[in-house]
Amino acid sequence: MEEEQFNGERKMENIVYIGRKPTMNYVLAVVTQFNSGMQEVTIKARGNAIARAVDVAEIVKNRFMPDLNGPTNQNIKIGSEELLNEDGTKSKVSFIQIAANSVSQDAVDAEASAPTDNIIYIGKKPTMNYVLAVVTQMNNGKPFVAVKARGNAIAKAVDVVEITRNRFIKEIKDPSSDGLTITSEEVQNEDGTNSKVSSIQITLKK
Repeated sequence: MEEEQFNGERKMENIVYIGRKPTMNYVLAVVTQFNSGMQEVTIKARGNAIARAVDVAEIVKNRFMPDLNGPTNQNIKIGSEELLNEDGTKSKVSFIQIAANSVSQDAVDAEASAPTDNIIYIGKKPTMNYVLAVVTQMNNGKPFVAVKARGNAIAKAVDVVEITRNRFIKEIKDPSSDGLTITSEEVQNEDGTNSKVSSIQITLKK
């Protein structure tokens, strides 16, 4: 439940907190806020709900509000937050915050770019495998490394970035300023049909 996931955090009227409900519930919540006169709505999620937050943002933009400005890499933020567990201990969890606004502006979506050999594609391997891959590339002198994931792997991609930044290479700049891109990509299914899936690319620089 959202109340459990964001315990202790004061609810803001224009923030939609992503929890365990169906994705379309949150899509409806975002669209409803815009239709009620809000000029900006923020989508926030932690842990495994991060992938769902990206889906919500992409569905709102692609199906319901194509004229919406955002999300661009100027208004996407990732990071880590310390949470209090039921046993009184504290633990860190990754989060994503995506802001979209309906105010007219000239800005265009900025694409995070990186040579193919600088991209780490996140799949089903353990998280630390990808952390090691990122650390190895950056320690080998790569000026920047991009982490890319689709669908359910998006939450793991954010974890990879946060673990790399917090435990191994603390000189990495916060990618929230200009290193984040979320979008939808068309992929081919096993039966030959095509479908769209949300994706994220996070570019890391020292």
